[in-house]
Amino acid sequence: MEHQDRADELEREADGAAEASERLEEDVEEARSDWEARKSDQSTPGAADPEATGPHHLEGDDPAAGESKRDERQAEVEDAAQADAERSDDSETD
Repeated sequence: MEHQDRADELEREADGAAEASERLEEDVEEARSDWEARKSDQSTPGAADPEATGPHHLEGDDPAAGESKRDERQAEVEDAAQADAERSDDSETD
């Protein structure tokens, strides 16, 4: 019986370690996705390289999540173009 008790104890420890590993993996994925979002946000100090800000790789996947962001990035391009047009209109009326 002693061996079975030890085997059960080790199995519980392995299950706990697997759960902790899964939680850590989720935390890393969330942090990576958050960092990628911050890198393209000009309002986040220190995260964005000025030449690297804005929408990128319209056809590519999010490097952190591996999800297609085509529609989201296209919307960013359109929003940026609209903002530029508005700024241009504002400067012309001044």
